[in-house]
Amino acid sequence: MKQFKLIGKLLLVVKKFSLIIFLAVINGVMGNAFAISISTLAAIDLVLLIKGEINFVFYSIIIIMISLGVLRGLLRYFEQYSNHFIAFKILAHVRHIIFEKLAELSPSKIDSKEKGALLNQITSDVETLEVFYAHTISPLFIALIVNGTIIVLVGVFFNWLFSILFLISYLFIGALIPLKYYRLVKKEGKIYREELTSLSAYSLDVISGRKDIKFLNKKERFIDKFDKDSKKLIQKKKSLNKKGMIVKGINDLFIYIGAIIIILISVFLYKVMNSDIYSLIIVMVLYISSFGPIIALSNLPGNLNQTLASAKRLFKLLDEKPLLKHIKNDVKVDFHDLSILDLNFSYESERILKNVSFAGKSNEIIGIVGDSGVGKSTILKLLMKYFPYNGSIKIGDKELNTIDDKYYYQNVCMFSQSTYLFNTTIKENMLIAKHDATNEEIVEALKKASIYDFVSNLNNGVETIISENSQNISLGEKQRLGLARIFLRNPKILLLDEPTSNVDSFNEYIILNSIKTYCKDMIIILISHKESTLSIATKKYRLKEGVLYDY
Repeated sequence: MKQFKLIGKLLLVVKKFSLIIFLAVINGVMGNAFAISISTLAAIDLVLLIKGEINFVFYSIIIIMISLGVLRGLLRYFEQYSNHFIAFKILAHVRHIIFEKLAELSPSKIDSKEKGALLNQITSDVETLEVFYAHTISPLFIALIVNGTIIVLVGVFFNWLFSILFLISYLFIGALIPLKYYRLVKKEGKIYREELTSLSAYSLDVISGRKDIKFLNKKERFIDKFDKDSKKLIQKKKSLNKKGMIVKGINDLFIYIGAIIIILISVFLYKVMNSDIYSLIIVMVLYISSFGPIIALSNLPGNLNQTLASAKRLFKLLDEKPLLKHIKNDVKVDFHDLSILDLNFSYESERILKNVSFAGKSNEIIGIVGDSGVGKSTILKLLMKYFPYNGSIKIGDKELNTIDDKYYYQNVCMFSQSTYLFNTTIKENMLIAKHDATNEEIVEALKKASIYDFVSNLNNGVETIISENSQNISLGEKQRLGLARIFLRNPKILLLDEPTSNVDSFNEYIILNSIKTYCKDMIIILISHKESTLSIATKKYRLKEGVLYDY
């Protein structure tokens, strides 16, 4: 029942594309009907040839067969085009839904997820759904229509004994064997998919930490583990493929057994009921040529098993609830005042903040110092709407959890100890802060962050591409580019989370001086474990064991 429920969810996604699916089914039905007709007409021509009746009908059938062959090719093309058009449209639609969900869950829940597994979900798992949408829905309907019609026609024009045999063969090869095969590989396929996801996550970790692995001389250890896991994965894939080949062999065997039974029935009908031997030849050819749609169904379980495993993980992600409800309204606030009163927060039963209270106004820098792990960053995360909280956080006269998210984030920025720069140009990285910024505004922001001289001396200036993981710039330069992005954004509230902890004293001085000089009319909250960083603060507090004290 769980699998049927999962399939039901997948079908709901495809509902808006029902017309295209209908066209794919029509093309598939006609294409398979033409393919079967070609074989059947060839059998009829063979009978005419045996009888020596090479006449107008004989040559007409040849012309019809050629025409049907051409039409079959065209219909096959349109069937596959329709199926894959649906699949790729739906995959794009699913990706859109997933990214919307990730935005809804961000940032708190996303931070807690393994990045490699998450990346595999939004890439590989989504791609796997293509099997269901392109190779499952329409083939199922095509088989029901085409083979159901054949059963009826054989009974009407030949003999119902043949119809019963056709029905039994179709059910055995198209339903019973696939069901047994699905149950056989269900657990193994699920494990294979999970281990593939795990290997992808591990690969991402190795790539991200390649420098540390090299410096610590642990390359062989990681390579050995990767090699061992890859070989285990290959063995599982071989095992799944082996079972698939066995199923194909069983299918072929039963088709031939059915053909033998048809011969025996034909002999019986010829001997006992004086049936036309030539019509029995046509039945035989029709039987052999009619299994195309059924074989398509029989081959599904191996891939469909992994598809459902991927779908289960994706729907699990889509069913997750965000920790905070996203706010959409027209509430506007005055960002000149911030007040926090009796703020409490616990994480997994551990109380992190205890009745924290303070206030700030524009042009004030509130400094909070404390040891690592005492909850300084948690205060900023609560201000960035990471988690629900107990107590009061007010911007102007409005409670934080009543302010429209989009409007709020347009006016609030957080600058952390590690700026992320995308693998694109410096200009594009700047435009993330303000997509319509002019060149003059970008230059001004770079100058405020004391990074303009560095950028202008690069060969391509602002068009210089930041390499992967910012390998072509120093940590200090990276932080100053991040600061320039803040200046370009020009928020009303600026949250600084250990902004200088990873840079040397020279870059620390530049960053802090730029903030003090140019971040006017902002409410700034600066947290650090270093007391020297708070030199620019106008108000200072110490956080100890979750309690905020005057500095």
